[in-house]
Amino acid sequence: MLIAGLAGASAAVVAPVAGGMAGGMAERSEVVQCSGLGADGLIDFSCADELGKDDPALAEAIRAQMLTPQEAAAAGCSQTPDGTTGGDLVTPSPAPSPHKVDPVVFARVTASWDVIDRWLAEHASATLRKLQFPATELPQWERAYGKRLPDDLYVSLLRHNGADGDFGAGFQLPGGYRLATLSSFYDLQLMLCQELIMAGKDGKADPDTGTWHGSLIPFATDAQGHSLFVDPRTGRVGEKASGRPIRYDGTLSWPSFADMLNEIAAGLAGGFDVRGWYPSVTADCELRWTSKPPAALPAGCAGGPRPSPTPTEEEPESWRLTPEEARAAGCRPPKRAPVVRTPDAQVASRVDAVWHRIERWLAKKAPETYRTLNGPAQPAAIAKYEAAMGARFPDDLRASLLRHDGAASGSHGPGFGPAPFYSFMPVVQIFKQWRGLCAVMVDEGAEGWWDGHLVPFADASDGGNLFVDPRDGSTGEFFNEDGLTTTGDVAWSSYLALLTATARSLETHTPLRGWQPTLHHGTLTWNHP
Repeated sequence: MLIAGLAGASAAVVAPVAGGMAGGMAERSEVVQCSGLGADGLIDFSCADELGKDDPALAEAIRAQMLTPQEAAAAGCSQTPDGTTGGDLVTPSPAPSPHKVDPVVFARVTASWDVIDRWLAEHASATLRKLQFPATELPQWERAYGKRLPDDLYVSLLRHNGADGDFGAGFQLPGGYRLATLSSFYDLQLMLCQELIMAGKDGKADPDTGTWHGSLIPFATDAQGHSLFVDPRTGRVGEKASGRPIRYDGTLSWPSFADMLNEIAAGLAGGFDVRGWYPSVTADCELRWTSKPPAALPAGCAGGPRPSPTPTEEEPESWRLTPEEARAAGCRPPKRAPVVRTPDAQVASRVDAVWHRIERWLAKKAPETYRTLNGPAQPAAIAKYEAAMGARFPDDLRASLLRHDGAASGSHGPGFGPAPFYSFMPVVQIFKQWRGLCAVMVDEGAEGWWDGHLVPFADASDGGNLFVDPRDGSTGEFFNEDGLTTTGDVAWSSYLALLTATARSLETHTPLRGWQPTLHHGTLTWNHP
């Protein structure tokens, strides 16, 4: 039995009606129209055949297998939440306060949207302008529905409340899903709950393995009525196909909403596929996802910058680091004049020799990646950003920047960098990333999450970087969700040691701490065997 669209006063087509329903009805092959009204866990309707003749027996048989209002409520599917009128939120008095967001999650989601917005501005400006501004009723929504939105979805809605169009059709996710607005969450939930209610004993109300459960939060849908949802208990993103059980192991399932955004941002920035879907752009400058990589993106789709709204909720001042704490964390260095320094001659000679090996290998084996290498940085620029960061770059990093001012993204992927997915940053980007990380730590009171004394030098485009500690020259890794890592495979005794190991791995085609250099159409990537 196929039943669709029983929302409000709507119509559903049932065709054919199969046996196995209450009363052992024989299979019926004709098309039957059932008009229904759903509210408070109860759907009531009447059915008629193609000639308009009432079919009370069919209606009664369907009604008998449905969940009762009490069963629907137990499954989290009471249709009218507290504090709403037909799905519209009513602000209670006193107004609820926004919940406190994990600063690590805040930074991670914000960084992903920064990448996405920037890519859209450069390549698909029509889609950028369809993204909505921040949601303003998040606390009211959480109180009305008795649910706490996962922090990553909460922060995303504070950045962009979905997109324009029917169920957010203005912004597509991989697989043709559309990022819905907060107000559309109610409609998606209503339809999925009504499907569960209609399935009755043939369904299963379970948030892990069932056909649906009202505790889950749908945030995207496609043209076939399939949905993506997040489980607020665990933060997992799952898939719900019409008439099928939910699943957390599908092609478009993720450990979290933040993981989904990170992967989309990385796919856009690098031109990579996201779970088999490649970013492309229509002639109307709109983002689409295709099963094959596009030959090229259309020209003329860059647009003027659109403000990327930041969360409008005021953070309590007590969360911020004090000026003393910020200075101790290396994020409020004293002002000083730039000083141009020349790296030690022996160190510079060793760095140049390693770069010569890398350049020779890239030019021969990976010309597309070779072309991403920038020219030398200006000594005055290095001095300027050192002074702004209150840092003195180690001589090996300084010599490297004087050889190549990082790398730029190419037509086939990110710029050259160490395994497994890093790209060396230009000195201006080193400063911008340092400044952004310090700003998040100071504003969010996340002391110890980042250290302003460190110098990021390679970017992962998903909230992560490799850094060097000027105090001892050692390197480590930072990720928004994990913080600082200074031991294990990601740590090296110096920047030069990492650069040398990278050159050796390329020349000998041996793994670099588990990551194998791999060539694809003139582009270098690092793959785990």
